Amino acid sequence: MKAFRIGTATAALALAMALPAAAEIKIAINGANDPETNAEAAWAAGFSAALEGTELEITVFPSGTLGSEDERFDQVAQGLIEVNLATASTAFGMSPLMKGVLLPFMFEDNDEFDTIMAETNLLAEMNVPLLENGVRLAGFNYIGTSIGMHNAKKPITKMSDLEGLRFRALNAEQLAYQEALGATGTIVAWSEVANAIQTGVADGYFNPPNSAIRTGHTEFLVHFTQANISPSTRTVLLSEDWYAGLSEAERAQIDAAVEAGFKANRAWIAQWSKEVRQKHQEAGVTLTELEPGERDKMVAATGPTWADIMSEAHLKLFTDALDQVRN
Repeated sequence: MKAFRIGTATAALALAMALPAAAEIKIAINGANDPETNAEAAWAAGFSAALEGTELEITVFPSGTLGSEDERFDQVAQGLIEVNLATASTAFGMSPLMKGVLLPFMFEDNDEFDTIMAETNLLAEMNVPLLENGVRLAGFNYIGTSIGMHNAKKPITKMSDLEGLRFRALNAEQLAYQEALGATGTIVAWSEVANAIQTGVADGYFNPPNSAIRTGHTEFLVHFTQANISPSTRTVLLSEDWYAGLSEAERAQIDAAVEAGFKANRAWIAQWSKEVRQKHQEAGVTLTELEPGERDKMVAATGPTWADIMSEAHLKLFTDALDQVRN
């Protein structure tokens, strides 16, 4: 069993658990608890609505309230948070197979990703080491449409346009495929992104289109190209100790609520996809598409990075899953 850190937020939750038990479910999300503007809040709203009339009380904690991503992951494993909407990368160390969800250009679109998660055993395989450590991966949320390229300098319509641009990288894996595309990269914490771009440390980032809109970065990120690099996924993690301790009837209620959350999240994305182009245009962002054949060039250039990001065995599980749903 992994040894977990207990920080200030964890200690406060531990104290709360020492009090008389209440049928409360704590949901930690990223961003504001506003279902109109935040896809994760939409998931929480769908989950909560499905449990109305039950004895379960839902409390949603916005971004940072219960600690950092790593702290919240630890708290879920300890049973201190029941539901955590988390970045996928926090679980990579425990379940390296999950790295496959971020591989560049592996999936054609969100629909293919959802089909793979629903019709293959990948989700179950990801869960094997997580369940052993007190965490259950219920599935994947989307925070926006697929990932494209935001930058402050020029329109991008072909792969060669990336030369001379420096992008903020989330992690070493993203940095590797940015460089494979001919750009340069630099790892920058999200909290420092605006300053990095405004001071020239970075020229942009690879993110879903709503990222710049939601954060106000459209003031300086004035170009966006939708490249469908990968789904804009985050995870829904449940405390396995909590989930396993529920009665059969309660687990059925939670399972139904989780599915209602995913339905609400997908409905939010469907609506947002109709609005995001107009919102970018209203913000003065230049929208460009890749020229025919250019995405194929990007696929070919980044394909070799897959083997650097994942083990051969784990990569085969993903490629086998792709073959299963495509054939």
